[in-house]
Amino acid sequence: MKEPVLEGVRVLEIGGGIPAAYATRWMAGFGADVVRTEGPEGALTPDEEIYLTAGKRRVVADNETLLQLGRQADILVEDTKPGTLRTRGLDIEALRQERPELIVVSITPFGQTGPASQYEATNGVVFAMGGIMSLTGHPSRPPLMTGGSQAYYLGGLNGFSAAVTAYYGRLVHGEGDHIDISMQECAAGMLELYGAMTEYEKVGPIPRSGNHVRAVWGIYPCADGYAGVCCLERQVKAFFNLIGDPVLQEERFQDREQRAEHDDELQAIVYGWFLERTKAEIVELGVQHRVPLGAVLTPKDLLENESLQERDYFDSARTPEGTARFPGRPFLGLAWSPGELHEGGTDTGAAVAEWTGGTR
Repeated sequence: MKEPVLEGVRVLEIGGGIPAAYATRWMAGFGADVVRTEGPEGALTPDEEIYLTAGKRRVVADNETLLQLGRQADILVEDTKPGTLRTRGLDIEALRQERPELIVVSITPFGQTGPASQYEATNGVVFAMGGIMSLTGHPSRPPLMTGGSQAYYLGGLNGFSAAVTAYYGRLVHGEGDHIDISMQECAAGMLELYGAMTEYEKVGPIPRSGNHVRAVWGIYPCADGYAGVCCLERQVKAFFNLIGDPVLQEERFQDREQRAEHDDELQAIVYGWFLERTKAEIVELGVQHRVPLGAVLTPKDLLENESLQERDYFDSARTPEGTARFPGRPFLGLAWSPGELHEGGTDTGAAVAEWTGGTR
């Protein structure tokens, strides 16, 4: 049995929101000893709390205790408003001068400094300011939000990867770091259609493509839900051959530039093809014909997915309402621990005593 790659690493989570909780959820899964200081009431929904706190010890910390825990942590992840920790007696820069090996990851909507650093922001604000909203909804109608809290989770994902990268650097050269993560930058950095730099330099509104970048790249209704296609130019021919409509062999569809001028007509053909088939049929045809086709899966579809079941993807935990199932390890090959659920504040005495008592 492989040892967890982060076993023995002490991680302190401060703030209690999705970004910090998601970053440290991955660290807990890979074996770190994560101590979560409870955030404001309602920071997480009941479902988010199950998913994001599994495997963590949960404490209620006053200002003095918070500083004590910070002095013992290897990695500190926080998603509070810039300046908040200083008001609680935890000066990050002073702490890093005292402990240069400490790694601090601060996740905020717009970064620690700059004109927008003190702005309040919801997931929706970050989603829009990061540019993702340019890709949602029909171009002629108002933009739409995707489900869940993607901007927050993107911040947490980047926080996790930055933290473990910095920790690897510490193992090599002994120095920690303070990593300033802007969720707006995380969102802008994942855009595929537009280069974020060139779009943000434009004067005026960013053009919005909506759900259909082009006919061969978009989401369509099918016989039992929704499915999609995402063809690069080299895959278009195979997709047209799969559809089997002779009109698609005409030059106006075969030529890339002419195809763009007839995109509405092409969309109508593709709409008809998808509507005649189920999600399962579409996915299987994609595999057979080497066309990048996929289905939009419901939560029920995901829980029943044979591939995810085979790789033991879902974790589970006991709750007062029964057993909860939620996403687990992101990939195979490394030891992963689902972790148990702890009630908020129940680990305060034991966790604080262990960390501040000097035992490792």
